[in-house]
Amino acid sequence: MTNRRRWEVVAASAVWMCATLVMAGQDPAPAEPSIQPQMPAPVVSPADPAVAFQDDVHQQAGVTCAACHGTGTPGPIARTKIADLCASCHSNPVYMRTFRPQVRTDQHAQYLTSVHGQEMVKGETRVATCSDCHSAHGVRPVKDARSPVAPVNVAQTCARCHSDEARMAPFGRDSGVYDDWSHSVHADALVQRGDTSAPTCSTCHGSHGATPPGIDSVANICSTCHVREAELYQASAKRTAFEAFEMPACLTCHNNHKIEHPRDNWVGLEEPALCATCHDADVPGAAMIRTVRSGLDSLTEKYEAAQTLLDRAEEAGMLVDEGKVALHDADESRVRLRVLVHAFAEAPFKEPLDLGLAAADRAQQAGEAAMAELSYRRRGLALATLVILGFLLTLGVKIRRLPPPRQPEV
Repeated sequence: MTNRRRWEVVAASAVWMCATLVMAGQDPAPAEPSIQPQMPAPVVSPADPAVAFQDDVHQQAGVTCAACHGTGTPGPIARTKIADLCASCHSNPVYMRTFRPQVRTDQHAQYLTSVHGQEMVKGETRVATCSDCHSAHGVRPVKDARSPVAPVNVAQTCARCHSDEARMAPFGRDSGVYDDWSHSVHADALVQRGDTSAPTCSTCHGSHGATPPGIDSVANICSTCHVREAELYQASAKRTAFEAFEMPACLTCHNNHKIEHPRDNWVGLEEPALCATCHDADVPGAAMIRTVRSGLDSLTEKYEAAQTLLDRAEEAGMLVDEGKVALHDADESRVRLRVLVHAFAEAPFKEPLDLGLAAADRAQQAGEAAMAELSYRRRGLALATLVILGFLLTLGVKIRRLPPPRQPEV
């Protein structure tokens, strides 16, 4: 090997070693943001009734075409007679329990109490009946994800009628309800995160006994899920004030269908705070509103600072488990404080606020310790790099001093 070739090997080794050490000391590139899934595709049954019926729950139970259409050539069933026809089997407990012992048989009775059922009895055929929601020949169990009344599909099924402006206009109904719900925190939980316990149309309005909830019943419906918030509100002075002015409890601040994720800036005396729609700086409760907002802001500020620091340390390869636990505790306190807003009082805030601030401080300290350790390691890495480069330089000088290789004798 010639001296030139030896120098090439040494230089290549130095470049490779430096590149490896530099890359090891860098923070990794941030991960690509995940793409949120869209609303599910509408459930569509085959157009051919014979094809759709092959996968029908009735066909699987041995029910034939004649059970609904009678003998002879099958023909369409009048819309005003569909619910009664379905009820001839589904309201018979003796017959239905031969298929499922615990099946309900009160669906038709509930339907007759609903706006849909009451209008259908009057001969109004534009309202919903059984086949509009369940399909006619491709009926599937509610638990089947392909069913139009499965939790993730219910809203789209209702929207087939309730988003039709021309169809809703004669009944004085808002056709924008589905669009509002689609942008709500409930839709995000159900469709995007797959939480089938999240509210959809039938959760609040009922299914067969579908009736729009009035002002008095809205809070009762919300409280079936939001138990703690309802308890705090019921014990607050705000409930008395809302009732005196006939203001709906939950809807006044949260809307009905387009329910957004709660934000800290809803509390305050200036826009866009919700409190500011009724209160100004001169009301007796202004000091309490400022105190609550200040506590929320201070905890959020500390939480976000600690989160940023811990994320940097974690991306750099440091272990920050203890800091993450403390950060989780701080976030839990934020959630508790947002729930306690429904008490409309200052006293319940102090303890969870102090706990949250202490947890955020622990998370911040853990992040600072991790970054200090990272800095120490990088200084050691830099020193090791200098030592290695010095060694390679010394090796190169030594190679240059080696005598040239002997030429073979001829």
